[in-house]
Amino acid sequence: MNLNKFLTLGVLLSLTLASLLNCSKDSEILATFDGGTVTRKEMNFVIEASKRGNTEPQPISADIQAKILESIALEKILLKDAISSKKVAEADVQKIESLVNQFLKLNVYMREYVKNGLKEKPLEFVNLQLALVRGEDEAANLKKAEELATKLNSLSNKEIAEEISKVTEDITRRPIAGKLEPFCTNCAETPLEDILTEVKKAKKGTFISYAKAGEGRIAYVVRSTGSEKVHPERLKKYFTSIFDDFKKEATEYGKTHDDADTKASVAYFTDGESADKANQFASHTMKEYEQGLYQKELKKITEESGITVANLPRFSGPTDIDPKVFTPDYALYSTRDGKNYSWKDLTIEFEAIPNILKQDYKDEKSKTWDMLNLFQSTILQGKIAETSDRVQDVGSEISYLMQMDKMKVSLALKSLQDEIKAIPVTVTETQMRDAYEAGKLYAYADPDPKNPQNRIPKPYSAVRERIKSEMEGAQRNSFIEQKVSGLKTTYNLVIAADRLKEVTL
Repeated sequence: MNLNKFLTLGVLLSLTLASLLNCSKDSEILATFDGGTVTRKEMNFVIEASKRGNTEPQPISADIQAKILESIALEKILLKDAISSKKVAEADVQKIESLVNQFLKLNVYMREYVKNGLKEKPLEFVNLQLALVRGEDEAANLKKAEELATKLNSLSNKEIAEEISKVTEDITRRPIAGKLEPFCTNCAETPLEDILTEVKKAKKGTFISYAKAGEGRIAYVVRSTGSEKVHPERLKKYFTSIFDDFKKEATEYGKTHDDADTKASVAYFTDGESADKANQFASHTMKEYEQGLYQKELKKITEESGITVANLPRFSGPTDIDPKVFTPDYALYSTRDGKNYSWKDLTIEFEAIPNILKQDYKDEKSKTWDMLNLFQSTILQGKIAETSDRVQDVGSEISYLMQMDKMKVSLALKSLQDEIKAIPVTVTETQMRDAYEAGKLYAYADPDPKNPQNRIPKPYSAVRERIKSEMEGAQRNSFIEQKVSGLKTTYNLVIAADRLKEVTL
């Protein structure tokens, strides 16, 4: 089905939304066409969204602004023209809006929530020091870990460092006495979550012993040496100082230990610049922080909604689906008041999707697969969004309105795509031969391994289909150029170039 691609197109705009300018000129009209306009606010949104998380100010020339304005206007014109020419039904536009409007609101709200969280909320770190006890006997491991924890709690910090470096089974951490990189406690969940939960129960600086259920071959002796809150702009400096300390400690350790394993472990902490490692670690941590903000807020909204989702069977693809499982009364989720959303309800919503976005299903398995994907990726999120007042508040924001426009325009784009595919294109053998002769020393050649300055032509038979595809594509591109030019003329598109000058956004 084309629906997944269609939904993806709309969501792309919202992957990382930067803040918009709140200036009095937002409503200034910069492009006009018969039946519509494009404002500065719309143009600024597209510019900011295209930065994809790059917060550094960037100069935007007047020429680039003009192209952006033309692109926005042409999308609006394309939809308007498709509706007036009956290629797209207004009823289908309304169906799309009804299908995705709540899903888009949640999408916009979550991205804005994460964006604001990155500005306002610091990352919270805890510093852990850890020794590993490893062996086949689980009971013996835990007993040994308990004994080690008791011993470490009786030593000074210098003695603790020496003891952990001597006894821990994690040889990679011996040069820095079992210390770990700062662990982010308000980022996305990680495998250390359960260990951290146990550490929080103990007094700061006190070692505890711990073994994961079912993983008794490894026992942990761990403590917290402190915590810190760090704002994103300080993150690189924070990690640089951590890695500088690790480098000094590992260097000292390497002076008295020269076996091969130690040399390799020391090199991990001493090779390279601390700032380079910090940049990489900060980037990775920020991604986890974004994920954590997103996951926790979505979980909160879901819990507040009172919606309980059914445990759906897991399928790797349409081939292993049994459509008979999903009877009309099959419950997909239930609400707080006990009402069920059933397979019958999903079927009704699925059937309402415009036919232009559906494919001709050869079997029931493929259709069922698409229905499940639609439910999980779009409909369920929309149902959750309906219950949240704070999500509903984004309905008047430019980010929501422009994404909704993108969704609607996708109907016209699909119609145009079908129109382009239907264009009769003819490429003769003579034309392909001529193109091959013209490009056989360049586009259709490989470098000479003996002399890279020379080119060795590929056989015509090896590139014939490529040439045919390129020439057919050129003909279709010519049609698109004519179509765009015609739309601009027919709808009297005018860009207010005199109002544009280079800006930094």
